[in-house]
Amino acid sequence: MNDLESNKKAVPTDKTWIIGAGTPMVAVSVMKLVEVGTVRLDDPVSAHLPEFTVIFPGWERITVRDLLGSTSGLPDYFPPLIESASLDELQTRHLTFEERLRIAAGADLPPGPVSYSAWSATDWEVLGWLLESKHNRGLGEVLAKDVFEPAGMGNTHLAAVGQPPEPMLHGYVLEDGNKRDFTRIDAVAGSADSGVISTVEDLSRFVAALTTGRLIREETWKSMIEAEPFSLGGIRPSDDICPGTRHVFVSGGGGPYSVQSVSSLDGHRQVTVVTVLPPRELNVTDAPALVPEMEDAVLQTVRSMC
Repeated sequence: MNDLESNKKAVPTDKTWIIGAGTPMVAVSVMKLVEVGTVRLDDPVSAHLPEFTVIFPGWERITVRDLLGSTSGLPDYFPPLIESASLDELQTRHLTFEERLRIAAGADLPPGPVSYSAWSATDWEVLGWLLESKHNRGLGEVLAKDVFEPAGMGNTHLAAVGQPPEPMLHGYVLEDGNKRDFTRIDAVAGSADSGVISTVEDLSRFVAALTTGRLIREETWKSMIEAEPFSLGGIRPSDDICPGTRHVFVSGGGGPYSVQSVSSLDGHRQVTVVTVLPPRELNVTDAPALVPEMEDAVLQTVRSMC
């Protein structure tokens, strides 16, 4: 259903938050800067964004590669935001990149980078800020030029403050046991980690365009999925879905939304699913059981196409 009030049937062109699944789109824009030599993967972040080490003193060793590969060790700003803000604040308070970083900086962690992969929404907020700085324009404009337009994603945009334009898949959370529409989320409007609104069709178009070389050069794409010890750009490659064929997995989710997309490298075998989860209290400590169940269903569907 599109929403619980009208019981309107959901369709693949309905818009939805793809929280986290938009990070490979941000990665494409970063890698395009790498392609032209404006940025190098092993450059310290502070070389391009001096504000970074003002907020995170002692973190001078963090590189662009660390951010793309989730090895920065930066604390995730999202859990303390969820824990400290009311639902009203999350829905109506807009945050800048700097404000998100300062929330993260309140955590007492030793400076990275680290030797393991640890997802942090903060990595992507730094990259979004870096992109705006390099292009001297908003992240939404950067993504539109680099990703949305060339991939034919006509129903995708970086969210602005306010109620997202319909038709949207409405998500709900529980507040004191009562159902609350949580489709408007100003706290992540403009966010590089969580701010993209898209559709099942458009997300499929993005993954197909990415895997078939229509967004970045083939050697750039290979450098992302073959990077060691961890792939770059929030993309998980897998050789275990169909024998002899590599696939890539893009996923995201938060609050009432969950997204999974799996594609073969040639773009011919693809499954994308968006799930609006049953209402529950908002938290970031555990994923609903339905999320891994849907991921397994997506993988089983792809395997049936082998």
